[in-house]
Amino acid sequence: MSREFNFESDPFRAFAEYGGPFEQSESESAAGWQGEVNRSTANYTRWVQSSLNKILGLRLAVDGVKGSQTNSAIRSFQQRSGLQVDGKVGPQTERALVAAGSGPPPADGSTSTPPGSPTSLTPGLVKREASPPSHTLYFDLSLGSESPARPMTGIFIPEGYRPQSQVDLILYLHGFKQRPALTIDGYWDKREFPYFSLREGLNEGRKNVILVAPTLGPRSQTGWLTRSGGFSKYLDQLMAALAASGPYKDIGQTPRPGNIILSCHSGGGWPMRELALSGELYTAQIKECWGFDCTYNRGDDTEWARWARSRPNAALYIYYIANTRTETLSLALQRQKAPNVFVTPSRAAGHNWVPITHWRERIAAANFLANL
Repeated sequence: MSREFNFESDPFRAFAEYGGPFEQSESESAAGWQGEVNRSTANYTRWVQSSLNKILGLRLAVDGVKGSQTNSAIRSFQQRSGLQVDGKVGPQTERALVAAGSGPPPADGSTSTPPGSPTSLTPGLVKREASPPSHTLYFDLSLGSESPARPMTGIFIPEGYRPQSQVDLILYLHGFKQRPALTIDGYWDKREFPYFSLREGLNEGRKNVILVAPTLGPRSQTGWLTRSGGFSKYLDQLMAALAASGPYKDIGQTPRPGNIILSCHSGGGWPMRELALSGELYTAQIKECWGFDCTYNRGDDTEWARWARSRPNAALYIYYIANTRTETLSLALQRQKAPNVFVTPSRAAGHNWVPITHWRERIAAANFLANL
């Protein structure tokens, strides 16, 4: 039996042992909402803007500037929530935003480094691997949810990669772990887990794209990555890492994120959906989302359909195993009839084999990625 948790053998027992649905609990979502909240900071305004985008399906600029569009969106939310309509976010409106699913506001004193200032965010290099070629860099980039695993993000630069001013990225979010201390370097090690040989699959795909995978918590917890400002902060740190230690080191240039693909397996489905719908900076650059046997969460049908309709030039690909729990919401999503959503039963031999079974075909079909 694989050391990575095997859901396909008895998914209902698996859920009982791991404490229920894949989505993070309210207490987990509220982690980090500590201390007094300073509602006058730009970071707090970014949280408000991101929350309104997520809840109301808007496209406000998440820039920390409380202009007329943000004020109008606040009033709309207040009216919808039965609150005093004054365009101001006080304790009652804040609580209503959190109750509507926004996530906790930033605590007083928290900061968010704006895009264009990545040098202060440069994570430390832990190690590098030459196999598979070209190479993999591992950075000490803590999300705050990895324990007991060591914080570590893996960045794989495929063989033949050509640096560009904008970096096309695949961000992969892994599923639950039977070994809580497993880090990403072990997770995608082909010798230990041949069904997670994502790096080798990317080399075979011959696309000029970089693969990024953070170490998540035992139940795919993402820490600050899925909180307000987290997605942009994480990508800015990746760009700084590539400039400091990656293929951009000798160029003297910090790249910018280009086309983005979100991908996930199993319990990674919840954070992938959270990121796609967050309205954060860079989410407009998400071209595709790949979900590998991940539709376990309430709203995976309606919320993904909402995302797809708001992003007609993007696409969602969902693969599920027939006659398992993921089939129910996958088919419910298919019935939403969003034209840019593609739901397919997987031909994989089991749950853990779903990502690599469809990985190469998705890479090959991503025509917006440059060929090597």
